[in-house]
Amino acid sequence: MLRTIVTSTAVAQALNAMPDIHTEVMDEFYPSNIRQTHPFADIKISDLQRIAKAVPVVLAGTTPVNLGEGDSALTTITPQPIDILDTITPKDLLDVKSMDGTTKDVWVRGRVDYARQTVRATTEALCIQSLSGQISFPMQVGGGALSTYTVKFGTIPTYTPTTLLSAASANIGTILNTLRAMTKVIKRKGAGTKIVFKCSEDVFDAIAKICANTQNSSIKVEMKEDSIIVAGYTISALTAEYFDPKTKTYKQGIPPKTLKAIAKDSFGFRYLAIHDIEAGLKPLPLFVKPVLQKIPSAWVINTKSTPLPIPNPNGICDAVVL
Repeated sequence: MLRTIVTSTAVAQALNAMPDIHTEVMDEFYPSNIRQTHPFADIKISDLQRIAKAVPVVLAGTTPVNLGEGDSALTTITPQPIDILDTITPKDLLDVKSMDGTTKDVWVRGRVDYARQTVRATTEALCIQSLSGQISFPMQVGGGALSTYTVKFGTIPTYTPTTLLSAASANIGTILNTLRAMTKVIKRKGAGTKIVFKCSEDVFDAIAKICANTQNSSIKVEMKEDSIIVAGYTISALTAEYFDPKTKTYKQGIPPKTLKAIAKDSFGFRYLAIHDIEAGLKPLPLFVKPVLQKIPSAWVINTKSTPLPIPNPNGICDAVVL
């Protein structure tokens, strides 16, 4: 019965009728114009390097290998899919059966929207983690146990300020010197030019306090509601956080005391092929299908996606400034 309701046409119509989902990190650093598809379930290291100049990748849980040297050299990685089930009980189906056509459409939209919201939240978590130079996310394995899905893109360069922003002597010049130095780190790596600064909330508060107390400075400062512009450098707090299914806690996108310089033009994003024959093994942002479950009797709506945010570690510079 569910197959006659949750059809590919109904799903497509439901998705087209829904507004876009907005999430902080994915929208800013992995916007829709760079989200492309990749026709295979694997992606080559050489492709990663072309997409975002990412440095060699090593998977956690395996012995590190030298790329391109010997039979054990790592040349591809297999991103793990988001694969979720939404159970529809016989009671639910009896309720759906009594609905008219319009109500059924609304019901389908609600179920599909719940699935896409879940997929987007998980994708956003991967995007947030990628700003650290790696993805390390809980992964369900046999028997429901949790392991860790890890992809390391490389080591992020760091900068150590000569004066911390929490120092008594810190002033607007201290901020500007730090911003300039972090910008140079990225430019010398040749990683990108559209550089913005993101920081933890405590760092943003410290910068705002210094700027608010600055008078008669030759350095231009513009304070906005969600950002501060110092001599043309834009700084804003990264408030994004994600839910960790393993620890059941929310984790911050940027650690306390940390300022990040990020080259927005050094990122890539790929949706890889869906691990499902009914999806035609195609690279789709989202695939939804109904599946009959025998024991216990129920239908499930299975939703899949295989997203891979691809940062360039050399396009990010970290500094502990407090």
